[in-house]
Amino acid sequence: MGIPLSSMPGPTSNRQLHDLIADWPEGRFSFAPGPPPEGAAILRTDRLYDPGRLRRAVRQGRDPETAAIWRLDQPRGLAGAEAELVRRRSYQPIGRYWALGPARLLARLLQPTRVRPNALTLASGLLMFAASAAVVFTPLVPGLVAHWVTATALALALVLDTADGHLARLQGTVTEFGRWLDILLDELGDMVLHSAIAWAAFARSHSPAWLLLGMVYAMGKYLFTISNASWKDAQGGHSREPQPVGPSVVVESGPKVWLRLIGHADVRWHVWIVLASLGRLDLALGAYAAYYPARTLAGAIRKAARHG
Repeated sequence: MGIPLSSMPGPTSNRQLHDLIADWPEGRFSFAPGPPPEGAAILRTDRLYDPGRLRRAVRQGRDPETAAIWRLDQPRGLAGAEAELVRRRSYQPIGRYWALGPARLLARLLQPTRVRPNALTLASGLLMFAASAAVVFTPLVPGLVAHWVTATALALALVLDTADGHLARLQGTVTEFGRWLDILLDELGDMVLHSAIAWAAFARSHSPAWLLLGMVYAMGKYLFTISNASWKDAQGGHSREPQPVGPSVVVESGPKVWLRLIGHADVRWHVWIVLASLGRLDLALGAYAAYYPARTLAGAIRKAARHG
């Protein structure tokens, strides 16, 4: 069954359309000059569509706009399209299997409302602070209850952190401030959570080693972040060093990629959720207090060897 392609009258536009699909199998497409027939599915050229969602929408007779994942008719829309496609290749290696569905549903429900993505970003940050508070006050609450409250708050925070980007793309409200706020609250929530873990472990064991471990984590994470950012600036905005989030996480394999994957934000978030449900978030603090300084040192040695 062929797919009709409507074109405006005129030899130039028809010739361009013919040239565009010249190498495609014959019989799959037919040209229909003039406006499309009533009830036809209309795809806009200023949108990017999710193929799977688009097929379901057309099959069920729904508006193809429900499958749009990016709007090009907004300021910086075209400039951000490539970044969006890269993001979708590496985004949420674990969360895509459970958090992505609820996040997309929430974004679609909120699309026609006055709720903006920054509200979801702030709500996600507040849930991270709530999870941190639950960690600090664990001794005041029955153990299992505190553990599941912390894990649930972290899981909901991940869903909202996923939904804010989808809502921004559906509403065409992607802004530099929104990106900055998302990054700021992610990093702040990260630091607050690990500070809470260090304090709770200290209060439980009375060992100052936990406070020291918390400081080592904070310094290691800061040095890792600032090292990558400064190197990227030195290279004119294009870092040659592998980042913890990027397409290489998906398409490459090997020990180096798995080591980078450990630092992926989505992977770390799921480590928190699992260990929080078990009441062993101290293991996450110990692991990442070693991970980030080691990554920073390895990166510095690699840069010095290549460019020193």
